[in-house]
Amino acid sequence: MRTMTPESAIHAYQMIPLDVAGYILGSALLVGHLIALMGGTTARNFVQSSPRNHLLAQITLGLAFAWFFLLVAPADKGLISSLRVDLAEFEGVRWLLQLGCPLFFILLVTQVKELLFPRALGFLGLMLVAPFVTAAFLKLPQTRLLIPIWGYVVVILCLIWVGKPYVYRRMVDWATATPARWTQLCLGGMVYGVAILICAICWW
Repeated sequence: MRTMTPESAIHAYQMIPLDVAGYILGSALLVGHLIALMGGTTARNFVQSSPRNHLLAQITLGLAFAWFFLLVAPADKGLISSLRVDLAEFEGVRWLLQLGCPLFFILLVTQVKELLFPRALGFLGLMLVAPFVTAAFLKLPQTRLLIPIWGYVVVILCLIWVGKPYVYRRMVDWATATPARWTQLCLGGMVYGVAILICAICWW
């Protein structure tokens, strides 16, 4: 029989209340899309240039690898070990994953010059979805499905961007093609954020 370890008992993600996850996600969607809407041409130009923005790619990739390192961090290291996950039968390769974080970061930043940002954004997005989907897992009421629906869409997009970063460039070109389309997408994101916030306040 397998011994219960601290990381196999309750992970930090599982301690996030549904309403707190709703407040954070709803506010992020609302504020983020509001800034994009108010930014107008400046925001559109920034998004249009993002696929080949190498500095932005380095920052995003650094955040993603730092987050991943916290998931595979060594035990008993205080705050650094707070997000550590149980790797079960893969526990023996934990040290390789720890070593790979800085190594792969350096290799990607120095060797991948074309469309690195979509790959980095996809990697970070996969890290970002987990705590929200975990907070909504098997919870009531059914309106909590607003979070996993958002999460699964993000996961699918992130997997595509990591494997086929040119798809991100095409999506950006489509989204920023006209001011009207940009406005509609921003309003749609704001509406979804407001819906999550209302559910978090009233029912979660």
